[in-house]
Amino acid sequence: MSNQTGDRKARRVSAADWGVNSQAARGLPCRLFKCFIQCCANSCKRGCRRLRSGLAGLLLSTLPLPALSGSPGLPASLFSWVQNAYGAEARDRVEAWSRLLARAASLPERRQLEAVNDFFNRVPYLSDSQTWGREDYWATPVEMLAEDAADCEDYAIAKYYTLRQLGVAEDKLRIAYVKALNLDQAHMVLTYYPTPEAVPLVLDNLQRRIERATERTDLKPVYSFNGDGLWLAVSRAEGRRVGDATRIKLWQNLLTKLGLEMAR
Repeated sequence: MSNQTGDRKARRVSAADWGVNSQAARGLPCRLFKCFIQCCANSCKRGCRRLRSGLAGLLLSTLPLPALSGSPGLPASLFSWVQNAYGAEARDRVEAWSRLLARAASLPERRQLEAVNDFFNRVPYLSDSQTWGREDYWATPVEMLAEDAADCEDYAIAKYYTLRQLGVAEDKLRIAYVKALNLDQAHMVLTYYPTPEAVPLVLDNLQRRIERATERTDLKPVYSFNGDGLWLAVSRAEGRRVGDATRIKLWQNLLTKLGLEMAR
């Protein structure tokens, strides 16, 4: 290990690094995004493969995820479709997700975080190229469970979507792009802010335990987003937009797939 890597690991990550008290940005400066791509271009051994330039536009989305209708749990018609498309074992995994939604609905939020984090972290890691035959694919939670495989963004999105369906407020959740310092790789996690002033908790597929962000000195935050906006950990200054909704292909595709699945 080089001294440079050791210096990065030794640096204490502060609450400010994780966007506490930061303002929502309306665009991501091109120079910052290019710096991040140069810094985090390699594939994560267990987390996230290459982050491509198209993700810059994706992070500017303010479109909400499709909501489940009715009581907690998934529509019964979805189970039949999953069985026909993926098989009986896939149906069992999706039904287990539905039971989680019903069981966790009445739990305190911290218990919901733990239940959701534990549930999805049991899914084996597999790269997009291995699962989907392409370099870059954003799976829905249904696809993730049906295939019984995920990479880092799939874990984070599935946890985010599930917690939103359980009633956790949008402003408490952010999907965060980080640098995994021990691996010197790009990675993705879900963060939870109990209050706007609080240090967030980190839900990570690389680690089962949920910890405060300031305890995760192995992660360096870069930026984070949810359905309401984008926050920069690199800079508080607003920059010009680098894309609009017509360019958010990955996120739009994910929303379309989710809407179709939940309408089955």
